[in-house]
Amino acid sequence: MKGVSFLIFSVLWLAMIAFSFHYQVEDDKKYAERVVFKQAEMFFKHLVQIRQWNSQHGGVYAPITVNTAPNPYLKVPNRDVSLPNGIQLTLINPAYMTRQLAELEENGSGIRFHITSLTPIRPENKADDWEAKALQAFAKGASFFTELTDIGGQPFYRYMGPLKLDSDCLKCHADQESEVGDIRGGISVSLPGEFIDDFVSDRVERLRKSHLLIAAVGLLALLIASWAQSKLSRRLTKAQSHLQLAYLDSLTLLPNRRYYDAFLRREWKRATRHHYPLSMIMIDIDFFKAYNDNLGHPEGDQCLRQVGRTLRRYFRRSGDLIARYGGEEFCVVAACDSMQIMQLAEILRMAVETMKLPHPDSNVSQYVTISLGVATLIPAENMECGDLLLHADQALYKAKHSGRNRVAKYQV
Repeated sequence: MKGVSFLIFSVLWLAMIAFSFHYQVEDDKKYAERVVFKQAEMFFKHLVQIRQWNSQHGGVYAPITVNTAPNPYLKVPNRDVSLPNGIQLTLINPAYMTRQLAELEENGSGIRFHITSLTPIRPENKADDWEAKALQAFAKGASFFTELTDIGGQPFYRYMGPLKLDSDCLKCHADQESEVGDIRGGISVSLPGEFIDDFVSDRVERLRKSHLLIAAVGLLALLIASWAQSKLSRRLTKAQSHLQLAYLDSLTLLPNRRYYDAFLRREWKRATRHHYPLSMIMIDIDFFKAYNDNLGHPEGDQCLRQVGRTLRRYFRRSGDLIARYGGEEFCVVAACDSMQIMQLAEILRMAVETMKLPHPDSNVSQYVTISLGVATLIPAENMECGDLLLHADQALYKAKHSGRNRVAKYQV
C-alpha cells in the first residue's frame, strides 16, 4: 500500500511538472509573439514619423542616380530640378522614401515593410491578400492588424497600421478628392519568424532543464518522505506490538489484568461524571483445578483459550471489556444496567456450556461450565471502583456455593 501511495504521488508530481512545463512554454511563445508584434508596431510608428518629417518639408530633393530615378507617379511642379553646377535633383516624397527605406531594410536585416492601398497609383504598391484583409479591417474601424502568416513559404510576424491623410499630405493628394483623416492605405511590417525561433528554443531548453531538475528533486523528496514514513511506521508498529503484548494475555489473547485495571478506572471516572450505571461480571471456570489435574496443563491451557474465544464473541462495543483476570477467572466490565448485565451473563453461561467441551471431573456437568457473579453500581464521588469488583466477587462466591454453572446477582 505504501508503494502504491508513493507511485500515485510520483505520477501526480510528474503530471504537475509536465503541465507546468507545457504551460510555461506556451506562455513564453505567446510572450515572444507579443514582443515581436510590439517591435513591428515600433517600426511602423517610426516610419510614420519619418514620413511626417518628409511631408512637413514638402518632400526632400536627392541627386538622380541609378537607385534614385525620378518618380513617374509624382505629379507636382518642380519634381526635377537642375543645380547651377549641373547636378540633377528629383523630389523624394513620403511614399517614394518609404519604398527606398523598405529596400534597404530588407537587404540589411530581412525585415520587410510595404506601403500599400486597395487602389494604389503605383502597381508595386498593390496589397497582397493579407494586406487587403487588413485594409478592409481599417475601413471598419480597426486601429491595427497582426497575424503570424507565411510569405513565400516562410513564417513572418506581420503588423499593419493605417496611413491617414494630414494637411501636409494633401499637397500630393489634392487631385484625389481626399480629406484630412481619410485612410489612404497602410504600411505592413513583416518580421521573419526566425527572429524569435532561437529565443524560444533557448528558453524551452532552459525550462526543460529546470523542470527536469525540479522533477528529480521532487521525486527524491517523495522517496525520502516515503522511506521516513516507512521507517516511522515500522517503529510505531513495533511500539504498538510491544504495547499490545504489555496489555494482552499471551494465552487467551484477551486484555490482561493490567489493561483491566486501567480500563475500569477510566470507565469509573466517566460514569461518575455522567451518572450512568456501570456493571461487572466475575467469571470462574467450574472445577478447573480438577480439569488440570486430570487432563494436564496443556489441555488446561487449551480449555482457557477456547473459553476466552467463546466469551470474546459477545463483545463489540468500545465501552465493554472482557479480560482475563487471572488463573481460570475472567472479568467483564460494561456500561449497562442490572437487567442488561444479568441477560448478558446468562448468555455467556449458556455459550460456554454449548461448547460441549468434555470435563471428566466436574461435579455439575459432563462439560466445561462457568459460574458468574454480577454487580451494578451508579458511581459516586464517595465510592471507589474497587467496590464494584468486591460486589461482583461476592456474587461469584454466592454462585459457586449455590451449585455452580449459574449466574448470581449481588444483593445488598
